[in-house]
Amino acid sequence: MRVRAVFVMAWTVAVLAPLALAWQQLDGVAERSIFDTLASFEDRFQTSGALEFTFRVAILSTLLTLAIGVPLAWNLGRHRWPQHALLRSLFTTPFVMPTILVAMGFLALLDPWPWFRQDGALLALLLAHAWFNLALVIRFCEPLLATLDPSLEEAARLLPKGRTRWGRMRHLWAPLFAPSIAAAGAMTFLFSFTSFALVRWLTPGQRNLEIVMANQAEWAGIAIPELGRAPSEIIMAAAMVQLLTILASLGLISWLQARRNLMHLPRVEDAREPPTTVAGLHVIVMAILVLSPLVALLISSFQIRGEWDTAGWSAAFEGARTGIGVPRAMWSSLVYAGLTLCIAVPCGYILADVIHGLEKDRPRLAMAVDVMAMLPLAVSAVIIGLGVLIGLIRTEPELARSWWIPAYGHILLTTPFVVRILLPAMREIDPDLDAAAALLGAGPLRRLLRVRLPLLRGALIVAASFVLAISLGEFGASWVVVKYTDWTTLPIMIDELLGRPGFDPVPRAAAHAAGVVLLGLTMVLFMAVERFRPTGSGGEF
Repeated sequence: MRVRAVFVMAWTVAVLAPLALAWQQLDGVAERSIFDTLASFEDRFQTSGALEFTFRVAILSTLLTLAIGVPLAWNLGRHRWPQHALLRSLFTTPFVMPTILVAMGFLALLDPWPWFRQDGALLALLLAHAWFNLALVIRFCEPLLATLDPSLEEAARLLPKGRTRWGRMRHLWAPLFAPSIAAAGAMTFLFSFTSFALVRWLTPGQRNLEIVMANQAEWAGIAIPELGRAPSEIIMAAAMVQLLTILASLGLISWLQARRNLMHLPRVEDAREPPTTVAGLHVIVMAILVLSPLVALLISSFQIRGEWDTAGWSAAFEGARTGIGVPRAMWSSLVYAGLTLCIAVPCGYILADVIHGLEKDRPRLAMAVDVMAMLPLAVSAVIIGLGVLIGLIRTEPELARSWWIPAYGHILLTTPFVVRILLPAMREIDPDLDAAAALLGAGPLRRLLRVRLPLLRGALIVAASFVLAISLGEFGASWVVVKYTDWTTLPIMIDELLGRPGFDPVPRAAAHAAGVVLLGLTMVLFMAVERFRPTGSGGEF
């Protein structure tokens, strides 16, 4: 237990130290307080409209995601589909898609309609957020629908208020699924609130808090009053608003999940029924909508000014426009992803094991450790990147030459997902199995290798795939940090290509070609492991 306590303290230091150092450096340069800066937030040209835009987009994206996702989760959970695991993975893959690929896919899809690039840019952003967060609604709602005892609905049919479908929806299904839907909505709000790449490319004339902080990163914390003061004040104020909002969202999610777990609904192994024609048509339409941006991305990679051409692919692999080709950028991404995997999965396992061990006897301490494990989700990827940049690199400039420094942010961002995946699986393990192995003379290491890890095999594979997919496509933290190193990842290369002047059509096609490569890697990783997820699993990523 002492070793575990030391590990939890080390994790806390690893998360908080860069942020604390960055805050100290920013505070030393800034002259105005956070409250004074917030009072004049709308008066600064760097931040005007950012607060209102951030909250408006997050709220509208949440409402649109639920409107699209709840009916889809209902159809997936209530009906037994051919190749159900493959179908479910198709609708949940968008969540692990690199956000810069989502932005490119929607840009390519909406190219024939210029209205979306101008007056309809906000609608395009909301649709992209709904597409990206669709998996959250499915993960929170579909598993319970697939395993809920059908006798509940049969009993409801006998009651006066349950004789009609609308009556059962209102008086049975709505109360049962309100916590799950609300939790999915809170998570969607959180990820829409901290959106970076989608806002950067789909609404280039607008700024949310993420864009504001990223734009100020270059001079923030620099002890030159004329250069570092305003950026430092802006980042501190924006980070405080974002932190408080995200903490409130995470607190709501935790409360909703606890409320859902206390319901103790009767479950069966599989409560699904054969699909109806209407349900089949709905799922087909949704599958087309989900695949459309990905297909548009593939097609646009072979087009130059409307003509079929492979010049984009040649430029992407040769590095003609950026000085670095896809093979080298992909190698950087794979190295960071591999390093992240080797550290994040063990760290996430230990944190989940500590939380699980404390839940029975010391629930409050278990909750505190859980909050600490989830701490990186309480800040955005951009803030993690700023912590590494301002707190570490500018404190110790020699770290900028360290090839591994971008992986620091990847590890912090992916470890909470490992905890959220492994913790429910650990709760399902019968503790008598471990006790029986101990009585037979198996030591702690042998019980870990021969009992626990085999039982957690599916969850570990899913967690590893999440880590690899998220690390490969991580953009926010990398955009802040990687440009100060010699290592360029695929998402950063794609962003650089997209930022090239518009009169040259090749860089855009090259960016899409590189995006197709990254898309292939991510989809193969995620869809290959979906079969390891049981029918009733979900709700915790």
